[in-house]
Amino acid sequence: AALAAVIIAAVVFMVEFHVIKPIWRTNKMDLIPAAATFISCLLIRLELGIVIGISINVIGLLYASARPSVHVEKHRTDWGCEYLIITPDRSLVFPSVEYVRNTVRKIGVKHGSSSIPVVIDSRHVQGVDFTAAKGVKSLIDDFVFRNQPLFFYNLKPSVVEVFQAMQPVKFLHCDTEQQLHSLLRGHCAKTTPPQIQ
Repeated sequence: AALAAVIIAAVVFMVEFHVIKPIWRTNKMDLIPAAATFISCLLIRLELGIVIGISINVIGLLYASARPSVHVEKHRTDWGCEYLIITPDRSLVFPSVEYVRNTVRKIGVKHGSSSIPVVIDSRHVQGVDFTAAKGVKSLIDDFVFRNQPLFFYNLKPSVVEVFQAMQPVKFLHCDTEQQLHSLLRGHCAKTTPPQIQ
C-alpha cells in the first residue's frame, strides 16, 4: 500500500488536465480514445485499458481512411459540353476504394443522368494498391456498360502503371487541361445530334 501511495503521488502531477480544453476546441473526437483509455485504466487493469484506448483510436483512423471526402462540380466547356469533375481528397487504398467506387457510380447516374462525361481529378491520389486498381477497373466496366464516358485527370505516372496493369477496357487518362478538353470534344462530337437544315 505504501509503494502504491508513493507511485500515485509521483504520477498524479504527470496527468495533464490542461490539454483537455484545447483538444475539445480543436477535435472533440480525440477525446473519445483518451477518455476511454483513462476510464478503462481505472476500472480494469492498466494494460487492458491501454489496449482498449489504442483499439478505439485505430478504429477511428480506419473509419476516416475508409470514408474519404469526394468533391463534385458540374462544368461546361466553351463549346457547351457539360461534364462532372469528381475529386477524392486522398489516395485510393483498400479501405476506401469500394466507398469511392459506389460514390462515383451514384454521382454519375444522379448528377450525370448516366450520359454526360465524368472526370475523376486525381491530384490528391498519391498511390494505389491492388484492391484499388481492381475497384477502378470495375468502375470503368460499369461506365462502359452504360455507355457513359469516364476520364481520369492528373494521375501520377506510378498510378497509371498500376491501373494499366489491370488491363481495363477503356482507361482514358490525361495530364493537362488541353488533353482533357480534347477527350471531351471527341465525346461531345459523337453524341451531338446532326443539325437539320
